[in-house]
Amino acid sequence: MDLRIQGAEPTDDERAAVDAVLGAPASGWEGGGRSTLDGRFARGGHAARQRRHLLLPALHALQDRVGWISEGGLNHVCRSLTVPPAEAWGVATFYHLFATAPRPPLVAHVCDDLACRLAGAESICAALERQLGPAGEPASGGRATWLRSPC
Repeated sequence: MDLRIQGAEPTDDERAAVDAVLGAPASGWEGGGRSTLDGRFARGGHAARQRRHLLLPALHALQDRVGWISEGGLNHVCRSLTVPPAEAWGVATFYHLFATAPRPPLVAHVCDDLACRLAGAESICAALERQLGPAGEPASGGRATWLRSPC
């Protein structure tokens, strides 16, 4: 992921999901339509920093609506919040419940931290592997999968 926004564009669903949380972009600097006024000034600084707390809700909206966070969807979030893509990518990949690649609509997460292993997580993982296959592999005709995740 780069510090600059690359060429990937969001789908209509991704744009609608983000705009439902953040509101429609007010200018071309935020991912909206460009006007002649956009060539003369840009908003940012303190006003942009006041909206940074909306990064996680915007990423959740993308995940909930589309099922994963695409590069185009992430770019739309970054433009709307004036957040560097590398920072937003870092947040999206830090949380294991976010997906940055397409995956089945149903995902079961099984914690495999030390405390959960002591409480029997390994037996749950073994049973899931017997019934559904390896973690991360689509099962049930591509409709479901399971993943090992930290609490």
